[in-house]
Amino acid sequence: MVLGGAAAGLALHPLTVHAPIVGGLAGIAIGTAAGYGKPAFRIAAAALASIPLFLMAPSPPMLAAVACTMGLGVALFGSPGLRGARGLFAMMFGAATTLLAIWAAVRVTGAHETHAWPAWARDTVASGAMSMIGVIAMLPRHLAMSFDPVGAAVRRLPTDLDGEVRELCNRSLAIWSSAKDKLDDSDPGRALVRDGVMKTLEVATKSADVKVAGGTDGELAKRMEDLDARIANATDAEVKSQYQSARGALEDQRRYRDHIKQNRERLIARMHNHVAALEKFQLAAGGLAAVRAATAGAQAVKQLEELSADVAASGEALAELELGSNPSTEVTLSAAPNSSNDAKSANAVTDAASEPSAPASA
Repeated sequence: MVLGGAAAGLALHPLTVHAPIVGGLAGIAIGTAAGYGKPAFRIAAAALASIPLFLMAPSPPMLAAVACTMGLGVALFGSPGLRGARGLFAMMFGAATTLLAIWAAVRVTGAHETHAWPAWARDTVASGAMSMIGVIAMLPRHLAMSFDPVGAAVRRLPTDLDGEVRELCNRSLAIWSSAKDKLDDSDPGRALVRDGVMKTLEVATKSADVKVAGGTDGELAKRMEDLDARIANATDAEVKSQYQSARGALEDQRRYRDHIKQNRERLIARMHNHVAALEKFQLAAGGLAAVRAATAGAQAVKQLEELSADVAASGEALAELELGSNPSTEVTLSAAPNSSNDAKSANAVTDAASEPSAPASA
């Protein structure tokens, strides 16, 4: 690219005062064509980009038109292909690089240190410098934009995560680190493992929001015993009714806490099952390439498909588990003059708490 630009600048020196820029555009086109093909298109783009230099006075819009035209010539066609957002970025990057290259060529021709040089030498060096900077415009073809959803999910994990849940998350991350190195990007097993690990991390994040609020079970039991004694010793009907309402509220709290603990145990059990299924699938998928070479290759593929179904089923079961289906906040009933309304409220809360959520099928 640099030699092509320098040669083009030297050849155009007797023909036009724009030889440094036109030669630099030609050098960029020659280098792009040599690396990615379509020489006719690249040269035509360079020629089209040179036209404003001869028809318009130097101005920012004119230079922008030159750069954008050359950016198209650099970004389009060839291998690796550039499409969509990546192609648009490559075109914009190529235009910006072309503008930078033009600036470098102008600086070379106008520098005090080059005034004593022969005009042809200045044009040759300026064209070569412009072409050298144009090499940067090829970078988008060799850069891949990627987003790691697993890494993003890891960063969203709360810091106060339960120790056992965090250990399961670390185990699933180890599975993903091994699987992504062994499985190709196009392998459906890679996507399955990634989705399974994502599901583990998402459920772990939600699990941190479900906590038993208030005091400990011992404190709650002590309060209930104290209220039982007060109820037994109460002689006034209103006082006794209020103590009974408070006792019912504490019983509701105990049921809520039991339901939350039960859901947490179900959560951890299903996470264990899910991570174990991922480990099994990872081992089978990692050794599939070697097994395919043996006579039992078809059977191995069938077993891998069955394991895929197991992983998918465990992921669905993990997603079906609704965390926080029962409230974890303590129910506090203030004293009110109408004891019958307090009793109805306490009974309604008791009825709601006595209906545990149905477990999802694993």
